Amino acid sequence: MNDDGKTGTIVTVMRNIQSEETDGERQAKDFDEAIRAWKGDDYLLERMREGLYVKDRALSVEGDQLVWKETALFSDLGDVFRHEYRNDTLRFVIKEGQSVVATNGTLLSTKDSTTVFWALNGTKELSLTTRADSFSSRSDFAARFRKYLKAVH
Repeated sequence: MNDDGKTGTIVTVMRNIQSEETDGERQAKDFDEAIRAWKGDDYLLERMREGLYVKDRALSVEGDQLVWKETALFSDLGDVFRHEYRNDTLRFVIKEGQSVVATNGTLLSTKDSTTVFWALNGTKELSLTTRADSFSSRSDFAARFRKYLKAVH
């Protein structure tokens, strides 16, 4: 968050990008969608509609994992997180099948959900790392991406 408490930067890192599909054709479609998000303008326009200006985006292989990194600017946190932001508090409900690895927010776990809260008064950095609980890789997007890079160079 910037000093004005309204604008700032969001850094997103997604590791081990894969398809959950078992069918090879559907995996290829998922891979093509990842490439379009990385290279295409439609993704940038979609993010702008969400209130984010994508400053940088990268798709790369780290070890044996395909990794997405994105840096985006926002002019109003409330525009980006319309449903999650109320009364200077940001709230994320963690999706079923995911768990919190690390956060600097406050965790509230109930019988069937986990919510992370941040009080934004004076907060400069919000951090949240999650992971899929029962993820099993059904595709090898890292290898597919290496082939893609060789083909375009």
